[in-house]
Amino acid sequence: MAPLAAVCWHHAVNDQESLEAALSSRSKFDNGIQAIEADIIYSARQGCAVMGHPPASDGDLSLASFLEQVARASFQIQSSEHACPILKLDFKSDRALDLGLMPVKEYLRTLPPPRHKHLWINADILKGPPLISSGYPQFAARDFLDKSAELPNTTLSLGWTTGLADVHSPYVASMVDEMMTLVDDLQCEITFPVRATSFNSESWLHLRKLFDRSSRWTLTLWWSQELPKEQLDFIYNTLESDERYKNRTYYDIVGLREFLCERMK
Repeated sequence: MAPLAAVCWHHAVNDQESLEAALSSRSKFDNGIQAIEADIIYSARQGCAVMGHPPASDGDLSLASFLEQVARASFQIQSSEHACPILKLDFKSDRALDLGLMPVKEYLRTLPPPRHKHLWINADILKGPPLISSGYPQFAARDFLDKSAELPNTTLSLGWTTGLADVHSPYVASMVDEMMTLVDDLQCEITFPVRATSFNSESWLHLRKLFDRSSRWTLTLWWSQELPKEQLDFIYNTLESDERYKNRTYYDIVGLREFLCERMK
């Protein structure tokens, strides 16, 4: 299997132009795996789930149309199972999920069952950093898990809300412990999205418990801007130099692929 760090992410694929570009592109790594991340909101005007990111409240591409095009392009069928592209659907509200379940079920019928785990169902279901000002989840955590159970064998991507008052605020013990209590009895594969700017030694002290608890659990570090080299060095040395944790993290981080090319020379 290709290293998780070699996954080539297409972030915020929320309109027709972005979708067409993502479906026609190829990874810069010869052994890279393509990944599309897209956001879903509820459109009151259209009465359906559409592609978009808050504060947007409407969009010109419905989730149903988005998934139909992904299916027609055989995006998750064209490669071997071990190099199967990832499709990450980030639901931004409970209503978007309610109206999105049926289109997602229809999409899953186009995939061989072994590929279902390469469809990620994402939501921020618990309060995260900074704890005081990160905002409250748009989901009741247990309700989200119950609804996601209607999409068996998919991967759950379960995160914490984040705030911009302090983008370096760490993940603390209570956040991680609450998440582990919530998901301990789940049998599916799970990845935990973690804001890369908040990934520091204090956060790692607690986040590493997720790796220690289950070999089926991974992290997905994300950030939409370039990080300082010293931050990338810390991330790489922490997560990819220790054999216990190596190849258990996805990186949806701007500039990460170029950094890895330099480290792998």
